[in-house]
Amino acid sequence: MPFSGSAYITLPTFVGYSASSGPSRSSFVRRQRKLYEDPARAAFNYYRRAANAVRAGRAARQDEVAMRSLVHNADDRTRPHYTAIAEGWLRYLGRRDPKLIEVGRARIPLGALEVGVSPQLGLRKSNGRRYATWLYFKEEPLSRDAAQLALWLLAQGQPEILPDGEPLVVDVRRAKEFTLTARDHDRLRPWARSEASAFMTLWEAA
Repeated sequence: MPFSGSAYITLPTFVGYSASSGPSRSSFVRRQRKLYEDPARAAFNYYRRAANAVRAGRAARQDEVAMRSLVHNADDRTRPHYTAIAEGWLRYLGRRDPKLIEVGRARIPLGALEVGVSPQLGLRKSNGRRYATWLYFKEEPLSRDAAQLALWLLAQGQPEILPDGEPLVVDVRRAKEFTLTARDHDRLRPWARSEASAFMTLWEAA
């Protein structure tokens, strides 16, 4: 596919790019450009199975059952990851009992780069506040900067994703949640756009 002057990536990809540094950024973007031009190269995303298990457990209010099933049905390669995810999610819930709600999707334009935002689930907490929730499953801890970038993108798509809701990011393995303050919105906007511009510079050179 010839370069068309624009690119489309997902929120996890943009967050992963932002968390990288130095020459690894260029390698990261080259890999994404190859996937964009040949989607058949994409690897199986086994974190999707974890997200489905989290969602199913909340829907039935049978979180422990869903997490046990996730781990039990894993192969030797994925079992350690699913075990950490299952333990982290149950630890995060603790005494929380948020209700599952529907969320949509959005595409956020950042200059020539468009970012697809698809939170895995919506949650309504006991205080009535509703959250479009993106779950981070990876082994590496999620930095605060990366979490805030994800939160900012969720907030930009809020009218389509969950009107009158709020963004929420959960680092599942570490049972840690991140939220955004009103002050963060304006502070993060120029940074997000500068990251998008830098991504496109590397994309054009890939």
